[in-house]
Amino acid sequence: MFDLEESVAEWRRQMLATGIRSPVTLDELELHLREEIERLTQSGLGEPAAFTTAVKNLGPAQALRDEFANAGGMNLMKRKKLAGFFNAAVLGIYTLASICAMFKYRLSAGEWLSCLAAQAALLSGCYLIWRYGARIFPLIRSRRLQSAVGLLGGISGAVWFIAFANWILPRFNFTTGQLMVALSWAMVPTLVLPTAAFLMLEKSEDPTAAAV
Repeated sequence: MFDLEESVAEWRRQMLATGIRSPVTLDELELHLREEIERLTQSGLGEPAAFTTAVKNLGPAQALRDEFANAGGMNLMKRKKLAGFFNAAVLGIYTLASICAMFKYRLSAGEWLSCLAAQAALLSGCYLIWRYGARIFPLIRSRRLQSAVGLLGGISGAVWFIAFANWILPRFNFTTGQLMVALSWAMVPTLVLPTAAFLMLEKSEDPTAAAV
C-alpha cells in the first residue's frame, strides 16, 4: 500500500545521497515537492500517481544538485545562518539599549513589565517566523513579485514607525515611562515585518522556480 510520507522520506534520502546535504535546501525541495503533489491531487490524480508525477516534474536528483550548485543553492544554509546572526545582533543591540533606557528613566513596575512583554513579543515573533516561516509563506515564482515583496518588506517597518511617530504619538500626552512603553510595542511590527518579508524571499530563492 502506498505511503506518501515514507515515499517522500525515501525521496529525501535519495537527494541526500546524491550530494544535496544542506537541511535548508532539502527542506526547500521537499516543500516544493509537496506543493506539486497537492496541486496534482487537487486536479484529480491519486496520491501514488501524483507523487510519481511530482518527482518527475521536479527533476532527477543529479540535475537538481547541479542546478542548486550553479545557482548558489548549496550556500542557502550558510547565507541563512549569516542573516540569522545579523538579525540576532540587531535584536540584541536593540534589546540592550532598551533595557539601559528603562533603567535610566526609572520606569514604574507596571511600565517595566509592559516593556519587557514587548521585548518578549518581538524576540519570540522573530524567532517563530525564522523557525517556521518556510512552511507558512507561499513560494513566489515571479521575479517581479519577489522584488515587490522585498521592497515592501524593507520599507514596511519604517513606514509603520513613521506613521506611529507622526500620527499616533502626537494624540497622547505621554509621561516618559508611558512613552517608553508605547515605543517598545511600536518596535514589534517595525522589526517583525521586514524579518517576515526577508524570510519569504529566502524561501522563494528556488532555482527550480521559473522566472517571470
